[in-house]
Amino acid sequence: MSKHAASWDASKAAARQELTEIAAPSKDTYLAINQEPKWKNPYLSIESNMIQLRIYLPDENSNSFDRGGLTRLAAARKHVLNVRLADLPRALSSLPDGAWPYGRVIAIGADKITPQNRRWFLNNLAVTTNALKDMGIVVDDWNNPPLAP
Repeated sequence: MSKHAASWDASKAAARQELTEIAAPSKDTYLAINQEPKWKNPYLSIESNMIQLRIYLPDENSNSFDRGGLTRLAAARKHVLNVRLADLPRALSSLPDGAWPYGRVIAIGADKITPQNRRWFLNNLAVTTNALKDMGIVVDDWNNPPLAP
């Protein structure tokens, strides 16, 4: 095994260990949501040379007054990060527990699959999906039809 492959396996194993603290997902909860604006768990968009990771940080204010209103917009808690595949395990294991309200599940998709990007997209999707599964994360494939292996 090459040094790179050993390092990749070690980073996935370390992330898997840290992510076990996140609850297992409930299908009843996450399968009912299929639109990105309503999805509150991490969401991945596969690009040619990176992965776009979208997360919502939890609302730390426990008061229900104005939740989601003008003073506590959900969009203000939204963060979009561009991550290399090699850095994905560390990025996911670094997320706060509150970024996983549905449990250890990630939605995955692409903006638009075209004949020009289909080959690299399918390869990147397969590599990313397998890495997520190796980390103990359930993958909810939002591509239509689902393309993940």
